[in-house]
Amino acid sequence: MIRRFIAALALAGATLGPAVAVLTGAAEPDRALTAAERERIDRGELVGRTRPVDGFPWPEVTVYARVAAAPAEVMATYADFDAQATVLPEMVQSRIVGRDGPTAWRVFYEYDVAGPNERYTVTVRLGRVTGGYGAAWDLVRARYARRLAGEMHVVENGAGSLVRYVSRVDPGTLGVTLGSPESVERRLRATVQALVRHVERLRTERPDALAALVRTLLLAVDGGAESDSR
Repeated sequence: MIRRFIAALALAGATLGPAVAVLTGAAEPDRALTAAERERIDRGELVGRTRPVDGFPWPEVTVYARVAAAPAEVMATYADFDAQATVLPEMVQSRIVGRDGPTAWRVFYEYDVAGPNERYTVTVRLGRVTGGYGAAWDLVRARYARRLAGEMHVVENGAGSLVRYVSRVDPGTLGVTLGSPESVERRLRATVQALVRHVERLRTERPDALAALVRTLLLAVDGGAESDSR
């Protein structure tokens, strides 16, 4: 699966050239954290927040976490789309199915839910943000959900990184199939925790594979600029 991801991103890099992809409107993800929340994150805890947002009947969910890895390493691990289903909980399938631009991938997902599984396709954009990397996604089509959107920012945080993962869900008329606002938060926490553990495990047990993912991500995002991975 890592080979498939590398091949897909290498093709993107060949068409991208030296330009740098930057996600506009991105802010440092820890700007609004309180001192108490920062202390919890530094202890290895997940910090979650919810808030209402226009256009979505369910609250937006945000989860923060600290990772013992560099921003490029975390984002490269997340962007290994074809491997996500082997890592993230309740995900049955994940694969790249198309391209929507030099740094935009169309990704298909299948999740285990009550009744027939939820299947949806999103467009995921990757790029640089202040102090690290970012991803943002929007729904193309889904079996149940009316709207899905979100973003993940990974920025430097001492010797590691801080992850801010945001999810917005409009479940549509069949929202009961997707669960509830509480189940969305539970799933997002489990997703972030699984991502943290996976990238830290790769860093320890498979550093060569992780380095290959980082090199290929950089090739796609900014034409092969030097990594900030440590």
